[in-house]
Amino acid sequence: MKKILVAVAWPYVNGNIHIGHLAGYLLPADVFARYQRLRGNDVLMVSGSDCYGTPITVQADKEGKSPEEIVKFYHQKDINLFKQYNLSYNLYTKTTAGNHKKVVQDLFIDLLKEGIIIKGIMQQYYSSKDKQFLPDRYVEGTCPHCGATDQRSDQCENCGRWLSDGELLNPVSKLTGAEVELKNTEHYFLDFENKDLSKKLQAFIESKKGIWKKWVWRESSAWLKEGLRKRAITRDMDWAIELPVGRIRELPKEKQLDNFEGKNVYVWFEAVIGYLSAPQEWSQYAESQTESIQEFNSERIFRYYKGQSKDWRDWWLNPDSRHYYFMGQDNLVFHTLMWPGELIGSSVEYTLPYNVVVNKFMNFNNAKFSKSRGNIIDSKEIADQFGTDAVRYFILSNLPESKESNFTWGRFIDTVNNELVANLGNFINRTLVFYSRSQMDFSENVSPEVLGKIEDAYQKMSLHMDNIEIVDSVSVLMELSGFGNKYFNDSEIWKMVKQDQARASEIMLNLLNIVEALRRLLQPFLPEAYERLSQMLGAETVKEEVGKDFWVFDQVSGYPDLKEVKPLFRKLEQELV
Repeated sequence: MKKILVAVAWPYVNGNIHIGHLAGYLLPADVFARYQRLRGNDVLMVSGSDCYGTPITVQADKEGKSPEEIVKFYHQKDINLFKQYNLSYNLYTKTTAGNHKKVVQDLFIDLLKEGIIIKGIMQQYYSSKDKQFLPDRYVEGTCPHCGATDQRSDQCENCGRWLSDGELLNPVSKLTGAEVELKNTEHYFLDFENKDLSKKLQAFIESKKGIWKKWVWRESSAWLKEGLRKRAITRDMDWAIELPVGRIRELPKEKQLDNFEGKNVYVWFEAVIGYLSAPQEWSQYAESQTESIQEFNSERIFRYYKGQSKDWRDWWLNPDSRHYYFMGQDNLVFHTLMWPGELIGSSVEYTLPYNVVVNKFMNFNNAKFSKSRGNIIDSKEIADQFGTDAVRYFILSNLPESKESNFTWGRFIDTVNNELVANLGNFINRTLVFYSRSQMDFSENVSPEVLGKIEDAYQKMSLHMDNIEIVDSVSVLMELSGFGNKYFNDSEIWKMVKQDQARASEIMLNLLNIVEALRRLLQPFLPEAYERLSQMLGAETVKEEVGKDFWVFDQVSGYPDLKEVKPLFRKLEQELV
């Protein structure tokens, strides 16, 4: 039994979640967490809404609302969406939680004492017309590296490069369109030029060769080889976690800013600390639990699985625990270098990331999904129309694990109808319909050929899931279903029923056990379908418990409590889509 932290990227609450987010990090994290729980591991899956920073204030300006109103509205929408998609968070919280603020300020003071946070002068964009320093997302211009226009001043969405103040070409205020200038201002920096930190970060990256995806490791190594610079972690802005000024004033003078007015913690530094603060918050709620429980309210999603440790330290101060981070490629550098740097620089020996699972972009008609630019397919709307099974299956079978993938409505229809309906759904339906109409007694065991196929599917899927190769795992599921369809056709059971009742009984037992194997293997990928199929069969569903491995195949000798057989999935009509 292992302690596994599944750390899921924290989405900004400034708009609706689109299916690019589902493909980038939400569904892969959920599938992996579900599988590891079935293996009996102590899994803690955490995330929350990223509530601070300019993405929120920009949206508030657009809607004529306060940042607090924007956070409340979209946080609730995201919780409802994650419930709709059956995402199995142990805790989904938000960065405005009091516990998060405390953990952020504690780590800030720790890194300041350790000399990893230093003060310095930087140039920040200033608008004479707006009469204020402008945060990154209030400044737009042209990327100097790839030439993409309408890019914010801290990072290019198109090529993913970091941008330092002053690099953006033709910068203007997003508020008024006025030209902006650079002015000196004092801030705190995370000192990635610190030789000791740089050396430890280099060793950390080297240790991940062969564990991380090749392209993720190569890109992270290239960033490190190019040389990391000091990175500002405070900004002149109001909507942010405030600096712990009182505690800073207790430190030596050289660690204090000359003027703290208007200086607050920058979102890119504090949001990742949610991976540390959320487990601590979860522990507080878990203290009183003894049995499995799940709760949804306007503030959070909370789950506790029977047998779980209730102490966050068992994940964070345990060198034997494994941490898996899930995010899209635009967040790569923050999770492979920035967050490990914050952890390595601390005086506390926190557990470092084991695997940073980064997916590339899923595009829409060959153009990038973009919440900020309105080029999206809304995740709730597509699930309302076609069901979460169809959406989950399409995305999981087309995940952009190592190269970009593309969503088109045509591919969506073909994938669901030809694979989910015509292969998996068809096999289960035709088998159960035939079984429900026949009167058979089973005295035999499953044939070695069929049992071997089932055991092979379990072994292959386990290997792929442990390596977080989800597309390949889905392929194993469909291969077993395809084998079932072929076995059904080749055995000609409809003839055997009339010619050889004993042989027909043997064939049906084999078919039912393929159905049973598929039912169990379905759970991490399509939990709704798993529940519906279990109910139809009158079969018990798994209640995950730490220390109990449910990833085993138990043969069945029929389904005595079989209910009315209905198609598990529905075909998509092209006109409707």
